[in-house]
Amino acid sequence: MALRARLLYDFEGDASAGELFVTEGEVVTVLRQDIGDGWWEGETSNKTRGLFPESYVEVIDDTKAMDGGFSAPPAGRRLSVPAAVPQVQLDGNAADENWDDDWKEDSGDNSRRSSAASPQRDVNTLSPSGRQRTSSSSLGRAGTIRKNINRFSSFVKSGGESYILGTVSCKKVRITDSDMAVVVNTDDGPQWAPNPNPYECLVTEPKKMSKFKGMKSFIAYHIRNLNTGILVSRRYKHFDWLHDRLMEKYTLLSIPPLPDKQYAGRYGEEFVEKRREKLQMWMNRVARHPVVSQCQVLNHFLCCGDNEKDWKGGKRRAEKDDLVGAAFFFTVQHPEGLVLETSDQHVEQFGKFTRVMDESLTSIKDKMASHCEKCSGPFKREFERIGASITNLGECFAEDESSYAETLTAAVKHTGLTYHDIGQLYEEQPKHDLLPLIDGIKEYLGLLSTFPDLVQIHKGAVDKVREGKKMLDEGKMTDSELTDVTTRTDTISSVILAEVHHFQRERVVDFKQLMKSFLQEQVNFHQKVIEKLNKSLAMYDGSCSAFV
Repeated sequence: MALRARLLYDFEGDASAGELFVTEGEVVTVLRQDIGDGWWEGETSNKTRGLFPESYVEVIDDTKAMDGGFSAPPAGRRLSVPAAVPQVQLDGNAADENWDDDWKEDSGDNSRRSSAASPQRDVNTLSPSGRQRTSSSSLGRAGTIRKNINRFSSFVKSGGESYILGTVSCKKVRITDSDMAVVVNTDDGPQWAPNPNPYECLVTEPKKMSKFKGMKSFIAYHIRNLNTGILVSRRYKHFDWLHDRLMEKYTLLSIPPLPDKQYAGRYGEEFVEKRREKLQMWMNRVARHPVVSQCQVLNHFLCCGDNEKDWKGGKRRAEKDDLVGAAFFFTVQHPEGLVLETSDQHVEQFGKFTRVMDESLTSIKDKMASHCEKCSGPFKREFERIGASITNLGECFAEDESSYAETLTAAVKHTGLTYHDIGQLYEEQPKHDLLPLIDGIKEYLGLLSTFPDLVQIHKGAVDKVREGKKMLDEGKMTDSELTDVTTRTDTISSVILAEVHHFQRERVVDFKQLMKSFLQEQVNFHQKVIEKLNKSLAMYDGSCSAFV
């Protein structure tokens, strides 16, 4: 019996791209589940065939309905769907032409889907549970410091808490100089050593492409490293893969979230351009991070061309990287002598700062969004109405054909047109000042969302040192054990403080530029308004010949 599925949401697909146009509650017959990238092929009741997103449907279990008299589950409740989407098997050279789709081909890779099911890496060199090897620490006895950091955080899932407690090691992993992440002391506190070869990227030329003989469409973007000049082509899902790898590797770094994926309208010219702008913002944000900008997975993403073998090799190396999660902390080189109490106060103050900043930015964003709507709506209409009423007065004056009245009549008519034009300026202005500012604010709201967990993790790490001191007083822990816990907590603290410093430096540069650009565009706007009003004003002095 054919598999059937019920739509949970409306899906307005692009017919030219072979996608269905279906509504919530509609039932489709599933023809293929192996399209890939979260897409299925189906047929509607009117025999229209096309693609639709797997996540938009719930599977109807007809077998249960017949055998046990059970009806299909109510809308909103989904039966389980395949956890992994098999790759489409193509014949001949077609498989080589679609090498960029081979992102989930390895049963043992650490894709987002597999990492979500098993977030802890089970490798010989790192055991978050500590059960696969003995440790120099004896914290496994009755007086062990309890685990109390949020067990659902990626930090804990990757073995970070076990690292603090000394139940993991990285002795069998070869760590090279290029793997090291260096924290240096400055007058402003710990900060990351700068990238000796900083660079920027350009994301350009978004182009709609298709595969499977036109059944599947996508947008490809050109990315150029301005230092090396290397040009590569990447799709959104490639960015998504890179983001997942960075999130897995750097559990205590502020990795900016990607712009959301979108189904409806994703090929519209305006959307594609906005997506390009946001991907460039994301790419350069990552490229400006002193540590992330030098990692191998980002280098592979930016440098590997269209050679299938080279790409797959780099992809597998990235997904089998042993220095991810807790193992990354073994690569951190930092100065000794941090005062944990001072560090804790600093991070706690930063936590309060980010909360207030988040509230302030959200308020500004909402006010700016409201003002955008007013500019294209009420403000525009109000100026046009004023202009129309003044123009009507000019038409009335035109009834008097006396020569001495001509100047006044022309000036009044021109004033009406001026107010109409000012209304048009209000409609167009947000794209020059308000919308870029809102985009910058949204980017920072995404960055701020990464810090509450880091602040909480730092507090939990410092609490373990305090608990260790209490256990030392009670004779349940030795001096050397407490020193080990304190040293590892120093590493965690150094990483978070370096992240705080990096964020604050970026914030100062970014918001200076954001506000300058916003105010400059505001000045330009009001100068245009003043220029138009001055032209109308001059006409009342009789200098109408230059303006009519």
